[in-house]
Amino acid sequence: MPLKSLRIAVLHYQAKDDPPDPVVKQVSEALRAAGHEPLDVRVDESVSDLVRSITRARADLVFNLCETFAEDYRLEVNVAAVLELARVPFTGSGTAGLLLAQDKVLTKQLLQFHGVLTPRFATFDGISFQANGDLSFPLVVKPARSDASLGLGVEKDMEGLARRVKKIREEYDDEALAEEFIEGRELYVGVVGDAAKPEVLPVVELDFGSRWNRKRMKIANREVKFGPETPGSPHLVLPTDLSDELQGRISRAAITAFRALKLRDYARIDFRVSSRTNEPYLLEVNPNPYLEAQCEVAMGAKKVGVSYEALVQRIVETAARRHGLGVASRTTHGAPARDAAPAPH
Repeated sequence: MPLKSLRIAVLHYQAKDDPPDPVVKQVSEALRAAGHEPLDVRVDESVSDLVRSITRARADLVFNLCETFAEDYRLEVNVAAVLELARVPFTGSGTAGLLLAQDKVLTKQLLQFHGVLTPRFATFDGISFQANGDLSFPLVVKPARSDASLGLGVEKDMEGLARRVKKIREEYDDEALAEEFIEGRELYVGVVGDAAKPEVLPVVELDFGSRWNRKRMKIANREVKFGPETPGSPHLVLPTDLSDELQGRISRAAITAFRALKLRDYARIDFRVSSRTNEPYLLEVNPNPYLEAQCEVAMGAKKVGVSYEALVQRIVETAARRHGLGVASRTTHGAPARDAAPAPH
C-alpha cells in the first residue's frame, strides 16, 4: 500500500551567511512531487535552536541532510543523537551507524572481522604506531575521521609520511590512517533499504578522463571531487565491461558493510579494483551520502529505471516503516489514495 502524505522537515546545515545547498531544494521538490509537505529547517551551531526548530515544525518525519554541525563534520553524529533523544523519527543512519562509519580505523577492523577485503593499513595516534600487515609505498594518508577527502594525500617515502601525520595531528586534531595505494579502477555503489533486505544499485565509476597526467596518481582527492568538470577531466560514468563475477563480489561486500556498520535507508560504498589482481578492495563506507540529483547513488538508481524523485520516496518509505508511520487509506473503489512512487527493482 502507498505511504500516506507526510509533513517532512528537511533538516540541513547552513552557516549564517551561506546560501542553502542545492540538494535541499532538490529533495524538497522530490518530496512535494510524491505528495508530501516539505518544510525547510536550517541549523547552524545552536543545539537549542535545533531542538526548537524541529519542535515548531511539528513534522511527522525529519529528512536528515546534516553532514556537519557548527562547521565540524565530526558532529554529524551528534545531530542524529539529538533527534534520537527527542524521539523524533528521521531518515538515514542513526548514531550507531554514523559513529562506526565515521571512524575509518574502526570501520576497517570491523570489515576485516567480516571477511571484507580492504587495503593494508597503519595508524598513527601521535603516541604509537600500529601496522596491519607489511605496507609498501606509496601510501594514501588521511585523518581517521575525515570527510570529503580533507587532509588526504599520497606519500611515497617515510619523510613525506611523517610530515603528513604531523600535519593531520596539528590541523585536524586527529590520528592518521595510512593505506596502501591500490592501482586500478575506482567504483562506487549505492545501497538502499533496510538491513533485512538491502538493495545494491548498479556500479558507477570515476573515469579520470583523457587529460589526466599519466605521472599523476589516480586518486579522488578534493581537486577531483570538487573541481569544475571540463572536457577530458574526471567524471562519473556507468561502466559496461564489469564481469558478473566481479559485480557479485562487490555487491556482497557492500551488503556486508551496510549490515556490519548498522547503516539504514541509503549509503554509498567506495571500492578500488586492483589492475593487477582484479580484486575489489573496499575503501570507504559513507552513510547518508550527499544526495544531489546527479550523485553516484542517483546515477545507479536511474540505471534501473528509478528516478531521483522515486529514490527520495524510497528512502522516506523505508524510514516511515521503521518508525511505524503507516500507509495511506484506500478509496471506496479500492484504488490507492494517490500514486505511489516506484521502488527500485
